[in-house]
Amino acid sequence: MKKYISIILAVALTLCAGAPALASGLSGEEPAVAAPAGLSGEGLVTDAFTYDYGDEWGAYAYHIPKIDRPEPGIQAVNDAIWRAFYDDVMDSEYGPLTAIHEGWSAEPYSINYDWAVNGDVLSLWVWCSYSGDCDYYTVYNVSLTSGRQIADSELLDALGLDQAKYYAQMGQVLSDAFEQSCAFCPEDELKQEQRQANNAAANIRAAQPYLGENGDLCAIGTVYALAGAGQFQQPLTVLERGSLPVQTIDTAGLPAQAPVDDRLAWFLDRCDSEYLTRTDIEGFDAEMCVYARNGVYARSGRKFLDADLQRYFEQFDWYEPTVEPAQFTGDMLNEYQNYNIALVLSYEQDHGYD
Repeated sequence: MKKYISIILAVALTLCAGAPALASGLSGEEPAVAAPAGLSGEGLVTDAFTYDYGDEWGAYAYHIPKIDRPEPGIQAVNDAIWRAFYDDVMDSEYGPLTAIHEGWSAEPYSINYDWAVNGDVLSLWVWCSYSGDCDYYTVYNVSLTSGRQIADSELLDALGLDQAKYYAQMGQVLSDAFEQSCAFCPEDELKQEQRQANNAAANIRAAQPYLGENGDLCAIGTVYALAGAGQFQQPLTVLERGSLPVQTIDTAGLPAQAPVDDRLAWFLDRCDSEYLTRTDIEGFDAEMCVYARNGVYARSGRKFLDADLQRYFEQFDWYEPTVEPAQFTGDMLNEYQNYNIALVLSYEQDHGYD
């Protein structure tokens, strides 16, 4: 019987993975800010993969989205979403597909998404839900007219927001969320440590901004806690639409690529989990290539003898320097990291960087 169930399950999964777009945005609501002519939000985001399953441990629902537009930049975003949530989560060694086939409880138990269109900006946020009320989000902001992903700094510019003021407001929102969640907890050493981590500059910078259904500026922020996992990602409203300097959001004038500085941060965020391309690093100068290459090692916790490199990576909340340079070995890198190091080296050679 177990053999037949596995066969049926495999067929169902094959049909789901190869199926065309199956559903519209899960929010089911029209965006509050109208899109420019020809840019309708209806049916814009659909399921690239969907699978619902139930067993003695509970019900599982997996919905991985795609943006249903043909532009190459948008297709690159779709590819990134697929790699992040199907290849690296669903079909990973310990992912839900393996768990279901082997007959043990699947984690995460769901993947879902929501989205909104404001002006010509599509904001799409995807999250994996784990036991213990832990959700982990990834945000994608896309310009529907220029057909590429929008850097955080570009989104803030389109809203007329000064980045320093945004960070100040984001810090206040995170602080308020922490104090509210821990209001009835005693003031002890643990609470002080969690407050400090919650309000740290690295945690503020790590928040992922996007535009919500009402045109509000929102962000996925990490709020620290005194129980459970100790920290939780959650959607937060940073500024309501009426408080934003710019009401008509237009990114049609964006350049063909995101700013180089933002793309370096983007590279560092993904170099250990995605196969990146020449397009992703086009425009990098010699110094940025050094940061990109060494950032791959930093992702695996390598320390650096060069003080400038050490200081550079210490600004990122993901950097955990745990491995001495002399103790670092090549087998500490995964296949994505090896590929991306070779990518940068090839780029450097072609551009004559020493």
